[in-house]
Amino acid sequence: MAATPHDSTGTSLVFDGTTFTVTNVVLNYSNVRDSIDISHLGQTTGEHVLSQDAPLIGSANDTGVEVSFDYIGPIELVGETSGTLTIAGGLNLSRAATVSSSNVTLAMNDAIRGSATLKVAAS
Repeated sequence: MAATPHDSTGTSLVFDGTTFTVTNVVLNYSNVRDSIDISHLGQTTGEHVLSQDAPLIGSANDTGVEVSFDYIGPIELVGETSGTLTIAGGLNLSRAATVSSSNVTLAMNDAIRGSATLKVAAS
């Protein structure tokens, strides 16, 4: 079978010195400058939703960059743990990151699986 040019085979992920057997990696860039809805009852059907930039800005250390990944193995990631995140292969990234959420799933007739989302620090 021919290899596809979009194949992410060979991608590795290391966080805080632990190498994960990853099955899925998602790099997400979000807009950290939120807007608020200022629509009102005087608007009529078909008008655009009115919005403006939020008057308060988010934390100075919120880069809007998150990495989510699924992995195989009984590794528990505790929230707010920080360390160096290194992804090599399909993506290339090496920056400080902090665990924002994680879970481990144990199920009958399946491997132990986990998933985590890390907030990535500014470069």
